[in-house]
Amino acid sequence: MEENKKIEVVYEKAAPSKRMLAYIIDVGIFILTAIIFFTFANMGVRSSSFYTQKEKDLATLKIESSLYVDDKVITDYIANNSDYPNYEDKKVFLSNHIDAFYSNLTYFSDVAAQKETYDKRKLDNPTLFEKNGEDEVVEKAVEPELLYKFYVEEVDNHAMTYLFNNIEYVKLTQFFFLVILVEIIIVVFLSFLIYFYIIPVTFFRRGRQTIGMKLQKIGLISIYAVNQTFWVYTLRALFMFFVFIVVNFVSFLIPTFVSLAMMYFTKRNSSLANYVFNDYIVNVKDQDIYLDDVERYEAQESLKQLSIRDKDFSLK
Repeated sequence: MEENKKIEVVYEKAAPSKRMLAYIIDVGIFILTAIIFFTFANMGVRSSSFYTQKEKDLATLKIESSLYVDDKVITDYIANNSDYPNYEDKKVFLSNHIDAFYSNLTYFSDVAAQKETYDKRKLDNPTLFEKNGEDEVVEKAVEPELLYKFYVEEVDNHAMTYLFNNIEYVKLTQFFFLVILVEIIIVVFLSFLIYFYIIPVTFFRRGRQTIGMKLQKIGLISIYAVNQTFWVYTLRALFMFFVFIVVNFVSFLIPTFVSLAMMYFTKRNSSLANYVFNDYIVNVKDQDIYLDDVERYEAQESLKQLSIRDKDFSLK
C-alpha cells in the first residue's frame, strides 16, 4: 500500500527590487487618486454659499485696508503699472495708501499712536524725511526713487504685518487653512482606504494585493503560509496608515526609510510592516496563495490524485 506523502508549500521570497517597483506604482496611483478626490472636493466646497461668503469677507477686508487693489498688494500693483509711469507717481500712490491704512479705525484702535510710530520710522531715515515748522514729518527734496523704495519696504515689512495680525483677517485665513487641511485629511484617508484596503480585501483578496503588487506578481502571506486573515490585514492597514501616512508626514519620512533599510538589509527582507505582523511578501507568478488552511488541505488532496506533469493547476 502506497504511503500518502504530505505536500509541502514553499513560496519564493519576492525580490526587494520587485517590491520597490510595486511600491512606486502604488504610491503613484495613491497620489493621483488623492489629487483627483481633492480637486472634486475643493470644487464642491468652493461652490458652497458659506465658503463664498467667507471669500467675500476676506476680499472686502483686503480692499478696505487700502493695501490691495484688484486683489493685488499695492506694491505689486504699482510696480509695472503704465498708469503710474514714473517714481514720483508711484511714491505718491504708495504714500497715500499707507496713510489711509494707518488712519483706518477698522485696523487700529489708536490711529494717533500708529501715526506716531510711522513718523518715527520715517525720521530714522534722516536723508529722506524731516520735520517742518509745524512739527510735521515731511519728505525731503530727494530722488523720488529713494522715497518709493522706502514706501515699498514700509508696505512689505510693516503695513502687511499689521494687516496679517488683524483679528478678523487671522480668523478668515485660519478658516481657509482649516478647510484645506480637513479636505486633505479626508481625501488622503479615502484614497488610502480604497487603494490599500478595499482593493486588497475585495478585488485582489488572494495575496492581499494592491495594483502594484498585482502587476509585479507578488502577494502577502501570513506566517502559516496562507492568505493573511481579514482582521489581521485590517490591523495591518491601520498600522500602515498611521505610521506611513501620519507619522511619515510629521517625521520627514523616517518610517519609510527605516522600512526600506529593513527590506534591503535584513536576512528575511522584511519591511517594517512585515516585521510587526510577522508576514511575508512572496512571488505568485508560478503558484497561488491559499485563502486558508481548508483550501490548502483540499488543494493538496486534489494534487495527490492528479498527475500535474503536463498540467497547469491554479486556485480559483
